[in-house]
Amino acid sequence: MIKYILCAVSAIILTGCNSTQAVEPQDATLTRVNPGIVTQLQQAIQTAKGGPLVTLADDVFTKSAQLLIDHGTTKGPDGMPIMGAHNIPSEKFVLQKSGEQCFLFYPKKQLSIPLSNVECEVI
Repeated sequence: MIKYILCAVSAIILTGCNSTQAVEPQDATLTRVNPGIVTQLQQAIQTAKGGPLVTLADDVFTKSAQLLIDHGTTKGPDGMPIMGAHNIPSEKFVLQKSGEQCFLFYPKKQLSIPLSNVECEVI
């Protein structure tokens, strides 16, 4: 009898653990884009990596979940690239969805920034 009770309690505990696990984030694309969403993405990118606001295309994250931001090549007074300035790696950002929430993920810092009033779909 005790064996059956222990099995039942174990089953209930395991079921409870499974139902409360967080949904794993998945890559996503935006379902709609407007100036407010672009501004929110710009601010999230600035929060993640610092520096000035970046310029984003009107169709950002609509075709791909990934965004690569290249650093401009700094040029000297002679118009030639400054030594090493072209070797700065691109910054990568990924749009993700977990449950009903969309996030901007910055892999370099393992940072997820929640986006409010942004609709995205898993790809």
